[in-house]
Amino acid sequence: MGAVQAVRHIRVAVPVLLLAASASAQEPESASSNPFAGFQTHYLSNGVKVWFKQLPGVPNVSVSAGVPVGSDADPPGKEQLAHFTEHMLFSDHDGRTEQEIKDAVEGIGGRRNGVTYRDHTWYYVTIGREHGLFAIEWLAGILSPHAMDPAVVDRGRQPVENEIGARPRELFDHLAALLTASWLVSPDFWEAEFGIPRLRDPNHDEWRSLQGITPDDLRGFYVRHYAPGQITVTIVGDLDAADALAAAESTFGSIPARSFEPWTMPVADPGRGKSTYGWGFQSTARYQSRHKLFDPTADDVLTALFIRDLLNRRLNQRLRYGERKAVYGASASLTRRGAAAYLQISSRIDEDDFDFATGVIEEELEFLRTGSLDPAEFEADRAAVVARLRGSNQTAESLNFWTRTTFYDPATFTDFPDVLSFYENVTQGELAAFAETAFDPSRQVLDIDRRQPVSQGTMVVAVVVLVALTLKVLKRLLTKPVRMREIRYIAHFKLPVALRTAYVLGVAGVAVAAVVLATVGIDRLSDRWIESVDSYVFQYACNAAILALVVAAPTLIVTSSPRKLLVFRDHVRIKRRAWRSRILKREDIADISIRRFPGVWLSSELLRGAPLTFGSLRPGIYLRPAKGRSYFFRSRDTEELAEVLREWWGRPVAGGPDNAPARGAAVMPPAPPASPGS
Repeated sequence: MGAVQAVRHIRVAVPVLLLAASASAQEPESASSNPFAGFQTHYLSNGVKVWFKQLPGVPNVSVSAGVPVGSDADPPGKEQLAHFTEHMLFSDHDGRTEQEIKDAVEGIGGRRNGVTYRDHTWYYVTIGREHGLFAIEWLAGILSPHAMDPAVVDRGRQPVENEIGARPRELFDHLAALLTASWLVSPDFWEAEFGIPRLRDPNHDEWRSLQGITPDDLRGFYVRHYAPGQITVTIVGDLDAADALAAAESTFGSIPARSFEPWTMPVADPGRGKSTYGWGFQSTARYQSRHKLFDPTADDVLTALFIRDLLNRRLNQRLRYGERKAVYGASASLTRRGAAAYLQISSRIDEDDFDFATGVIEEELEFLRTGSLDPAEFEADRAAVVARLRGSNQTAESLNFWTRTTFYDPATFTDFPDVLSFYENVTQGELAAFAETAFDPSRQVLDIDRRQPVSQGTMVVAVVVLVALTLKVLKRLLTKPVRMREIRYIAHFKLPVALRTAYVLGVAGVAVAAVVLATVGIDRLSDRWIESVDSYVFQYACNAAILALVVAAPTLIVTSSPRKLLVFRDHVRIKRRAWRSRILKREDIADISIRRFPGVWLSSELLRGAPLTFGSLRPGIYLRPAKGRSYFFRSRDTEELAEVLREWWGRPVAGGPDNAPARGAAVMPPAPPASPGS
């Protein structure tokens, strides 16, 4: 498609120049009263599109060149490739150093730069009109094929690293990347609301990506995306049309033509709107309403621009400069990313005026949806918007910058739009036809963040009380009363340092993983089910329940570690940390034996419970209930404890003096009579 399109628009240079000269001679007055009038569209012999606008009398000439490809086209593992390519096009070329290329413009008072966006890359130079033809030649040199010499690439890598702050990852960077793996990250706004797929790891290693970009990668990216049929050149200033187009043909037109495939990013309408509500400690309420546009046409974009400017005027007139000053300012903006776009209305609103201000915003949107604004009022507002548009676009640079922000996609804009004439002629009916879809609730993403109704001190007290109550309830539920006078023996478990360290690290790792998963789960739960409900009581009741669970979970983990064994007349009790304990009666126990390392660590018994000793140098006691967790441990006097358990259980302890040792068991010498211990 790309090659055919490029060939279709090829023009012969001489007729183009004659046509340009004729067109420019016909409209000097319209150009002065309407800065957007008189833009000419031409195609050079290799397919480069040129927009030319003559501005008689202006002191500067502005020349830009853009391609409809940006960082979205970076391959996985080669992030920053589009950005790096932009930098390399300003590097050493045609026997001149980067410094010499820069000084060629700045040394005669010019300004130049390049910018990489997600969906396009844009280059420009603004200079005195006496150097206008040179500016065309200079910028064509920037966009022309570069050798991407390895030495030049290596020198150019560091400035990109410095600009984005890339550096080699260290320990905590790797841990952070591990804990925020791509499958744990919630869909971002563009993926959730426009279906734009995530093409790469959101936490990619930028330094490694940059180091992995080779001269071949840069050349390949340039060849794929900087084909002449993809390039739009815009020339605005006091230049003769024939001279300007001749300069463009001899410079930009000399770039070899080649076929290309336009870069596209698929979008999909999820068919639903979304509203989130919150409360924070701030002086005003925050309001943000985004209205989604899918695959907007040129007229859609122009209509959205007019609505943006109209809302900026009307909302500020009513909410900022009217008698009731509810806001410091209200703003409307248009954001685009390929075939996705949204109109945004945002403001910080005084809390007492929140209902009034949001009512005004909704009323203005209803005016747009129904075309019901008073005609005289609409005409007055439109005249003011048109006057502001005309006044702010009188320079060559201001006009050219529209190609940077709005008109960069050749698939949407074949010709440079006459924005001012569109504004002057758009009707309320046309606005209503657009707004009925654009401002439909199914396309709205609303975010409201109100001021907290309670003070920070009150919130702290509430959190402390909730934590204390949660711990008190846990204590009550987990504590089993103990009659101290009935205790016959107390044995503290002796955990080897190496085993203790391993368990601490293991528990810490599991805890971190649990925290990450819990955070992701809570975030998604909150985003989908909690924050969508506009109720302070409901949200903070849910938040309180979540906090209680967050406090309870680690408490249960901490209290699950066995600390000691208590022997009573009719049961034994495994006492854990804090309040928890486990009661085992004689009939609950399947086995009590003396074992060494192989009998537990190298057997299926290992799966029944984490051992509390190695049992390699000295044997330990293995206690296996009929159901649930088993215990393999040593105490201060393991032999004595074994005898106490034998007497309590009323059966021989396997591996003890009354029974031959089983496989992996050790024979213990007779123990003295049991006596109370501590």
